[in-house]
Amino acid sequence: LDPWTEPYYAVYRSESGEPEGFVAYRTDDKWDDAKQPVNTATVRDLIAVTPAAERALWLYLCSLDWVTTVRSGYRAPDDPLPELLPDPRAARTVSHADMLWVRVLDVPRLLEGRAYPVADGLVLEVRDADGLAGGRFRLDASPEGASCVRTDASADLVLGVAELGTLAFGDRSVVRLARLGRVEEATSGAAARADLLFRTPLRPFSPDIF
Repeated sequence: LDPWTEPYYAVYRSESGEPEGFVAYRTDDKWDDAKQPVNTATVRDLIAVTPAAERALWLYLCSLDWVTTVRSGYRAPDDPLPELLPDPRAARTVSHADMLWVRVLDVPRLLEGRAYPVADGLVLEVRDADGLAGGRFRLDASPEGASCVRTDASADLVLGVAELGTLAFGDRSVVRLARLGRVEEATSGAAARADLLFRTPLRPFSPDIF
């Protein structure tokens, strides 16, 4: 590992003076054979609560004198960074790592604890080889809230506990999972309905390793 060096910090504030984002980064000190700087700025953390703050912080990093490369650190899978650049092809993914894992143990609590953009109801048959969270559940959800209870009604979708974990975070298309054979559509059109119910505008991501 590289020795610890104290990072630089930059803070973005709104017009009213409220902090809305910050970046912590460090730089190296490298020069090429022509005595031109080829320094890299490496981001340790960049957290923003507004799109304006995020754009401003990346612009700041890409404007640093003598810096020719910016390493972004771990970013969300749908992070807007590449498309903030004049040429998105200038950004390269050099590593890929998961930062969020889930093992469903309590289906009703999981599904009742999240938000839903539309109103609908589905019966989910969850299969769990370990016998911890399996069963058939009736989910009734809307933007106002959700209820999830065990039921004997016929299933609309049949899926494994791992697939339920990805859907609970709005991470995957149910239609795609059905095409892959990882979700069984027991009621015609249920996968498309579940897509509308479960999908979120942003993919889940944890900026911290835990």
